[in-house]
Amino acid sequence: MNLYTTNWILLMLLSAIWGGAFTLNKFALEAYSPEILVTARLLIASIILVGFVLIISKKINIEFSNWRYYFFMSLVGIVAPFLLISHGQIGIDSSLAGILMSTMPISTLILSHFFLDDENMTKKKMIGFLVAFTGIIILIMPDKNVVEDNFIDGIYSELMVIGGAVLYSFAAVYGKRFKITNPLNASTGVILYSAIIMGIYIMLNFDLTPSSYGNSEHLAAVIILGVFCTAIATIIYFQILQSSGATFISIMNYLIPIWAILFGVIFFEEDVSWNYFLGLIIVIFGIQLSQNTRNHDEFKP
Repeated sequence: MNLYTTNWILLMLLSAIWGGAFTLNKFALEAYSPEILVTARLLIASIILVGFVLIISKKINIEFSNWRYYFFMSLVGIVAPFLLISHGQIGIDSSLAGILMSTMPISTLILSHFFLDDENMTKKKMIGFLVAFTGIIILIMPDKNVVEDNFIDGIYSELMVIGGAVLYSFAAVYGKRFKITNPLNASTGVILYSAIIMGIYIMLNFDLTPSSYGNSEHLAAVIILGVFCTAIATIIYFQILQSSGATFISIMNYLIPIWAILFGVIFFEEDVSWNYFLGLIIVIFGIQLSQNTRNHDEFKP
């Protein structure tokens, strides 16, 4: 199996894991604050990754000289988007949160033009961007059944999720431009730094301490988020990112909404508005227009 095919399989797997993460996140937020939830899943993931590295390599190879890379990828690629998306999910359905992640390829397209030498903006990409941006406007349109008083809160929640997607784009472009180590060490270092950052933040804010620890189902959701949706998913993410690129991995956000809608309907019986589908179709069509045809042959041996 060649690298191109392998990356597509990993991309499908990662989209399913992260699509399900929105449903688990929504459920866990019933018992925990966004800060506690993010801290818990990062601590669990860091323990898993550090243990895995020690078993495989017998040592942790995270050089302090690369602290700028780890700090940026942790803060911009993990901590900030995790918090933004979690806060945003308090006010919107998990399916809509997943759909809004389809905005990531748009911001990745713009950022790649300025920061990656081999992904310049073209006329075709600009047209695709404008079409996709139209889709975003349709996506965040309020449903006719939304109460007027909740309109501003809904838009605010949607913008927080979109903000998380944009930060993921910054991290994807930065991670591709400044690749410093193998995927396992990169993911371990980034998650470990992220857990430390959130741990310090929680210790400095005692009011964030949870009043209860939830029931067994809420705890199970957090554990699954930490093990599968953070630890394992981050390893897959860095493997794809370092072997393919920021633009390729952003395609994952076409697939995440499908899984997010599916899980949201099954487990939360969420309603899906017409503008969700119309906006998503237009966004996907716009990004497809912007795709450079050479990406299809880029990873063939």
